[in-house]
Amino acid sequence: MNKIINSVWVQWFPDQKERGNFVHLLGNLLLLSRKKNSEAQNYDFAKKKQIYFTSKTVSPFALTTQVLMEQEWTPEVINKRQKHLIYKLKEVWRL
Repeated sequence: MNKIINSVWVQWFPDQKERGNFVHLLGNLLLLSRKKNSEAQNYDFAKKKQIYFTSKTVSPFALTTQVLMEQEWTPEVINKRQKHLIYKLKEVWRL
């Protein structure tokens, strides 16, 4: 329980319902191998980035490597990424 209370996720998403709303948003999702996803578990953002990008099997996906630029993974960052990804999808699919 203490681990959760001290988590950076709780600082960035203090409301549990809000955290839940962001979990499956496109802007929050990354293309990862099953192994990478499993290794990252529910760690804080800095640890997740370390796992994603500092081993022999770095993610080969450009959309995933863009996350390296982010220092935080806040609702604002996720919403911005969500809008960008939707824009790109509309552009590619000519919607």
